[in-house]
Amino acid sequence: MRRFILPAAGAAFLLIPAALSAQASLPVETLLDRVAARLESFNPKSNWQASIRSTQIELDRKGRPERTTVQTKAVAVIEGRREEDILSVVRTEDGVTRDITEKYLAERRARWEKYRAQETARERGKEPARRRSRLGMRVEDFAGLLPFSPERRTEFSFAAREGAAPDGRPLYFLDVRAKVKDVENWEGTYTIDAATFTPFHARLTPSETPPFVKEIEVEADFQVFEGVHIIPLRTWVRINAGFLFLKRIRAVSEEVYTDIRVTR
Repeated sequence: MRRFILPAAGAAFLLIPAALSAQASLPVETLLDRVAARLESFNPKSNWQASIRSTQIELDRKGRPERTTVQTKAVAVIEGRREEDILSVVRTEDGVTRDITEKYLAERRARWEKYRAQETARERGKEPARRRSRLGMRVEDFAGLLPFSPERRTEFSFAAREGAAPDGRPLYFLDVRAKVKDVENWEGTYTIDAATFTPFHARLTPSETPPFVKEIEVEADFQVFEGVHIIPLRTWVRINAGFLFLKRIRAVSEEVYTDIRVTR
């Protein structure tokens, strides 16, 4: 499938060829222990704010852009809980660009009310409990799926390589494969700062695709602020999903975070 790289709005993201890497001299278990310890050191209830430019390109059957929607948002994370304000929504289709902010917000409110009604019915026992979908999760919500803790490691196999960033900074590339195939066991490659053992880039796919999903791929870039706050800089998602007569979703989405500031 053709891959669309969306402009990164003032941020430069690192792509490092695997050919520049070599097998890591540090034992994999030691690397995992140090990464797990580093993740434990971050503040789980960070307070921060940012501006977001969110771009979604919907594709036709041949992978060609069909419709583009751009949102500008303000996000505030308070005690680890995320809140968003959508400031504008602009859609381009058939060469025509329109501001659809009011319509989009009305549809979003309707979806939320329907979701809350369904959840209330389940809580009252009127409907069977369903496994939580991972498709609508934010990057921050994937923390429990990371493979670094001793409890999670048993379901994965690992291989580590060493490399360097263009500026010479030493890196580790951790290749992760799921031994237990499951929609919650994601596999791929993490890029790790060798000096701090901080994962700052990940490219992942679920080892088993959720129902009605043909493929999904996720990339994310992170940065550490004030030593204890790990905050996303960019996320990228490609998805191909659908079921029989339902509309198939073929889309590439990217969110770029700017004006990031830690609050108290």
